[in-house]
Amino acid sequence: MTKFDYSGLLEDRRISARVKVENMVVVHLGLRRASQTTIPAELPSGAEMGAAIDDSMRPRLETLKGIQDPRRRIATVEVLKKEMSKAFEGVVESSPEYKALMGWAERLGLRVNQVEVRPTIHEVYQYRDRDVLKELQGLMRERGKLREKVRRSPSPLRGRMQLAYPEEFEGDWIRRMGRLLGYPECCTDRYIMDRMNGVSVEHRASEQLKEVGGVDPHVYFAGHFFPCSPACENALAKGRLYQETLAKVDERFGAVYEAVTGENLETVRRQPEIIAEFLSRTGSIAP
Repeated sequence: MTKFDYSGLLEDRRISARVKVENMVVVHLGLRRASQTTIPAELPSGAEMGAAIDDSMRPRLETLKGIQDPRRRIATVEVLKKEMSKAFEGVVESSPEYKALMGWAERLGLRVNQVEVRPTIHEVYQYRDRDVLKELQGLMRERGKLREKVRRSPSPLRGRMQLAYPEEFEGDWIRRMGRLLGYPECCTDRYIMDRMNGVSVEHRASEQLKEVGGVDPHVYFAGHFFPCSPACENALAKGRLYQETLAKVDERFGAVYEAVTGENLETVRRQPEIIAEFLSRTGSIAP
């Protein structure tokens, strides 16, 4: 058992409780090969950061709407992307919360790979072993190719989500990412089956919760994870292992993690509402 003193991390409010336990300490302890944190969304002030970037970009976006010439529009979009990236650097990467996330990763001996998903949305992957980077880079290259293919040949037969996130409909890609993030194979298989059959994973998982009685929240051992069933034994075993190990390291972490799994469960239960709220704000699933 590691002798690292987690007290400072536990008390640091610049990082959310969920990110601390699921994405950092569990990886540091070797229970999970890698974790993914979306920024700025998963920073404590993520909503405010996103709003600040949107406000700074709004005049440019309004100008873009009035440009009809295809060439001018493409050129303006490229300029806008660069400005969005600069806004991300100024608002997010200069923030105390971002610096705390990176600082604690270094202190924990975690390697970090930051991937740009959109100019104002990045994914931060944290891991211990060097071999994870090769797998991750391969997955990101494939994702880039899939998105470029869709961009060049968009099809009206594809839904909005499939156009924006084509990798979500590639079984091999999902399976490899699932293994990297420590998801049970049975849950990944169900996720793939739902996507391929046009079933909303999020709505399915929410409905399953409504159909059962008592559920052990440890099944929802990680945020943004949708188990094949609220009674999945493989997911439950993983959640209980995380709980027991964290409690041995520091009983306060055990209590924090227990609360987080309850929050994860409620987030899955509320997925239809969360999606509806998001679509009402944006009119699209694209960030």
